[in-house]
Amino acid sequence: MKKYAIVIAGPSGAGKTTVADSLIADLGTLEMSRSATTRAKRGDGRDNEYIYLQKDEFLAALAEGDIVEHTEYSGNFYGTRKIELERIWDMNKNPILVLDYNGAKSLKEHLDCKVFAIYVYTTLAEAKARLAAREAGTGAADGGKAVVEKRTAENLADYKKLYTMADLFDAYVENDDLSNCIANAKAAIRKLEEGKEATALVDKLRITNAFKRDADTFVG
Repeated sequence: MKKYAIVIAGPSGAGKTTVADSLIADLGTLEMSRSATTRAKRGDGRDNEYIYLQKDEFLAALAEGDIVEHTEYSGNFYGTRKIELERIWDMNKNPILVLDYNGAKSLKEHLDCKVFAIYVYTTLAEAKARLAAREAGTGAADGGKAVVEKRTAENLADYKKLYTMADLFDAYVENDDLSNCIANAKAAIRKLEEGKEATALVDKLRITNAFKRDADTFVG
């Protein structure tokens, strides 16, 4: 088995987790890496997707080099443990992670194997529409408007930055149609396994420059 890690990144609302779940189901060679977190369990049926640590445990793992990428959100830490990746490799599978571009960059810097980063994207307007539809079903008092506005602002900021780091991602896959998106993500992974370039630099620059134009003209 060729040892590597797959990162799926993209703006909120682009369908990253759906794409990752589909790749796991279809390929049979990937396993979702559980994120370590200091937040409390929610009892929402997704608690098994996390490794729960106390804050001092998380910071100790970070100091020991076991946390290879991390972030802080709403007062809680989230990160990827090296021993979790090793667990998956020991299963003769490769880990897949849903991260932001900072997480992708950190993994590429800290892992001694290939980290293949796929950026799943859509337009800012479409991402906002998907976020609004998703949040409308959460029962939030404001219909999820505050969450949508916050994540849309984050998407906007990311799109303004990404053209300066186009080569961070190995493949760019548009999610305008889910079936096509998944097929293109699979094709990119096949190129990884064949040792071929998934997306040429000229195409990376074309796509990320389009992100900047989208951000510059976006009216939220």
